Amino acid sequence: MQKSYLKLVALLFLTLASCQQQGKQQQIVPKNTTTASAKKPTDTMTIDLLALQQEGLLKETRLVTVQDDPVYHSVKRYQAFALSSLLANYTAIKTIDPTAYQIVFECIDGYKPMMPLQKIMNSKAYVAVSDVDAPKGQLWSAIVKDGHQMKAAPFYLIYEGVASTASDYKWPYNLVKIHLVNNSENIALLAPKNDPKAQAGFALFTKNCVTCHAINKIGGSMGPELNYPKSVTEYWNKAQLKQFIQHPASFRNDVKMPMLTTITPKDIDQIVYYLEYMAKHKIKSN
Repeated sequence: MQKSYLKLVALLFLTLASCQQQGKQQQIVPKNTTTASAKKPTDTMTIDLLALQQEGLLKETRLVTVQDDPVYHSVKRYQAFALSSLLANYTAIKTIDPTAYQIVFECIDGYKPMMPLQKIMNSKAYVAVSDVDAPKGQLWSAIVKDGHQMKAAPFYLIYEGVASTASDYKWPYNLVKIHLVNNSENIALLAPKNDPKAQAGFALFTKNCVTCHAINKIGGSMGPELNYPKSVTEYWNKAQLKQFIQHPASFRNDVKMPMLTTITPKDIDQIVYYLEYMAKHKIKSN
């Protein structure tokens, strides 16, 4: 009887010890899971800057001075972090050929400039998180452009050692996302083939227009899509379209589209020719 009692006590003790051990393991598992989920993947082609900021991952900044800021038109100082570090930590840039990709900057207002990825990797580019010279109590100074007041927040792409007149470098503000896009998925849907005049127009369109206007759903959304489902050349009189490109304010009050003072009438002819070419090369409807 006493032996049976002792066996029963031993069995209860072992059962209790096993339950306690399982309880400890159950407490440890969530902690390990949380730690794993906090690690950011490096196989993505898109960076959501606001999401990273909300997770407290964009705090390690340094002071960057821009000698000739093309947006504020003055010497400016910012707290910023290197774009190269951002790409290395949160994208698959280490596993791709940068010469085969474009980098696309997505802004709140629909502005969506793009640059060759290799070009920006060769520059000293930074993502600014605040304006050191802003009025007291504010993170950013207001931007005034063509009589309109705009916001730089939440992020602004800046450079060291790049002249404000270098038009092939983009300086997007109110930046929220960064995308890496393969040329075959992007430029291939926009670039003409076997037509030198259309190719010349494409080069001008890429430099002056694609940041605000899309062709075949590729490009900015600040202005209207120009090719899909209908090309602008299919519902605009060609002569008036050329005049509008040259001087949009003469057609619309308070128009957002700026006057393109650096392009010539010949340039505009080539852009419109390119738009007519693309009208015959639309993407297929879903």
